[in-house]
Amino acid sequence: MLWWLHMLRRLPFRTWLLIAVLAVLGTTAASHALPPPVVLHEFIPPDSKEDIELSATTSDGRLPAAVETPSGVVEAPDTSRSPTQTEKAYGESGPADTDARYNPDRDTRRPVVARYDDPFSPATAPYKRLRAFDAVAPDFSLTVADPALRPVPEGGSVRAGEDVFFGDVTIDVAPGDAVRIPSVGPGARVVRRSVVPLLSLEILHDGADNWFARATIRARVRLIEQLAIPRDVFGGPFPDGRRGVSRVPPNVAKSVGQVVRSLGLADETSSRAIVTRLVSYFRSFEPSEEPPSGQGNIYLDLALSRKGVCRHRAYAFVVTALGMGIPSRMVVNEAHAWVEVFDGNLWRRIDLGGAAINLQPDDNEPDRPAHVTPEDPFPWPDGSDSGAAMAQRARDAAAPRVAPHPTGSAAATVSSGGAAPAPAPFSSVSYDDPSRPPASLDVTSGDGRVMRGAPLSVEGTARTDLGPCAFVRIDVLLWDAHGARQLPIGSLSTDADGHFQGSVVVPLEVPVGDYDLLVSTPGDARCGPARTNP
Repeated sequence: MLWWLHMLRRLPFRTWLLIAVLAVLGTTAASHALPPPVVLHEFIPPDSKEDIELSATTSDGRLPAAVETPSGVVEAPDTSRSPTQTEKAYGESGPADTDARYNPDRDTRRPVVARYDDPFSPATAPYKRLRAFDAVAPDFSLTVADPALRPVPEGGSVRAGEDVFFGDVTIDVAPGDAVRIPSVGPGARVVRRSVVPLLSLEILHDGADNWFARATIRARVRLIEQLAIPRDVFGGPFPDGRRGVSRVPPNVAKSVGQVVRSLGLADETSSRAIVTRLVSYFRSFEPSEEPPSGQGNIYLDLALSRKGVCRHRAYAFVVTALGMGIPSRMVVNEAHAWVEVFDGNLWRRIDLGGAAINLQPDDNEPDRPAHVTPEDPFPWPDGSDSGAAMAQRARDAAAPRVAPHPTGSAAATVSSGGAAPAPAPFSSVSYDDPSRPPASLDVTSGDGRVMRGAPLSVEGTARTDLGPCAFVRIDVLLWDAHGARQLPIGSLSTDADGHFQGSVVVPLEVPVGDYDLLVSTPGDARCGPARTNP
């Protein structure tokens, strides 16, 4: 009897209540010997705080059911759900992806909107860490100094001073291939994890802390993780130290010297003073319709012109910092770019601004809390726009997103080759209104060949029988006929005459190949949705 009482005290409240109800009903039925009574069921909603108090776990017992974080209570993803063929999966690129380069571009116009997938909770938008580069090549491209893969630290418990996240990442693995996957930040580690379906999966990282997954079979899997990372990575006072030795090629060092002299940093030895000056300088960059030129190489053109959006700022910062002996990385994903700087103990995330106007999250769980970070130790110039501000605008926008309805297309060949801005602001019109006249779209120009990380030019018109579709969103997509799938890569906007013209940057994640160039629009109150056909 005492053993049963001890076990009952360990059961969660919801389980105890069910046992109590059944016990009472059973006694009533036995005492009156009547037909079985109607059993009343009371729904008791999940309680995350109760899960934390009782140390409840996910259904497979591998992860805590919920955790308390500085951003609020966070629930674990469902570990019983199998991956589907319709959800976003990482794994488009094979093993060659591990030695990718970043080639800067000269399109310094500010993107209107960026599409973003966030697999983490608390939500990290737009700072999902996907690609990092920590070295400069003689041609001024960025590379990874040490591409060798080694296991990501796993196990243990959450330590004091660490932030906790859950990750839910769908991956297409293939035998022996290292598939690039996202992480929450530099120096993160896996506390616990679950794989659905269950199979052997290695989690690896290189010298720039890019994460990869590797398996021995071909499959689509969900990797559900509990992650821990030092909270100081995301903000707080930047400690001081001494600058180290420049680790860039001689021709790059010569160009860096020119920028350093212009900034008055030639004799500075304090790493904090150098980083503070560089952050202030590169946060002051501005988007421009005119490509920077005239200095002899793209680094000088960007750094001395003070033109560029997030990816240009991050690129020029990293080249300058590495040239001054400050260990630095450029980090990019499909929506934003920023830098990481080593303070002698930790890699620190620093946003230099230059974000898109709007962010469109591909988010099936909009109620996840946003990650709350420590205070930014560096000032922001007037008019600067951070990635965090872009994400906040997306959270504040309550309008629905749309799936455009179909209505000729151009073609593009994508070559290996940067980070990217990309698609789709929000709209508040009713997209199921059948009274809107159908729109027609024409694409009148487009580049025949483009590099990954380079801008793709697009021009065309959108109109109905009643007139032009003025100031509507135009989404740009690549259609892969072989794989029968479309890849959204960016968006533009029409003018008062229904004309659109501009460029979008092809993301690094797009596989090399031949594609049809498509455009679509959700329309507005005057124009119906439309899409060109392959």
